[in-house]
Amino acid sequence: MTSMQNENLKTEISYLKAQINPHFLFNTLNSVYALALEKSDSAPEAILKLSSMMRYVVTESSRETVSLEKEMDYIKNYINLQQLRMDGENSFSFIVTGSPIGKSISPLILIPFIENAFKYGLNPERESYIAINIDITAHELTLMVKNDKVNLQLSSEEKSEQGLENTVKRLDYLYPDKHKLLIFDEEHTFTVNLSITLL
Repeated sequence: MTSMQNENLKTEISYLKAQINPHFLFNTLNSVYALALEKSDSAPEAILKLSSMMRYVVTESSRETVSLEKEMDYIKNYINLQQLRMDGENSFSFIVTGSPIGKSISPLILIPFIENAFKYGLNPERESYIAINIDITAHELTLMVKNDKVNLQLSSEEKSEQGLENTVKRLDYLYPDKHKLLIFDEEHTFTVNLSITLL
């Protein structure tokens, strides 16, 4: 690969990383606003989590790798904020096994798959199921995300296809021969199985 090709790839990867979904931000701000109107004790904590996430995106996403601990904190904050939108109709499971300490990963490489599950798996008018499992071993991280497809009336701007395509490109570039991605897009469910050799 020539230096010019390498620079072009780096530029494309930076562009792909910069495409953080704005709909999450808008949805979260609406949820926080609703909490504030209710004078909920959860509002200040939600604002802190959102602030922490925005700081992470601004300061860490330009790095080639970040500590897996920081990436996991980002994911946990994201999930906690999404849970503000859940009610009794939503069946949700989030399980992490293993320790992230001392390990590194490319920033924001996992979140598009998790984001996709909430985007298509949450609908206030229907029962839904979302399961997220992350297993961390000495040299590998495995992510399994499964969701019911209950929110299919998304605008073209909200749909995730472009974000998932970008993530597949990033995986191919950053983890050549060091990842395995299987996606099962069935009639009523969507499942992702991803394994990454940790850096």
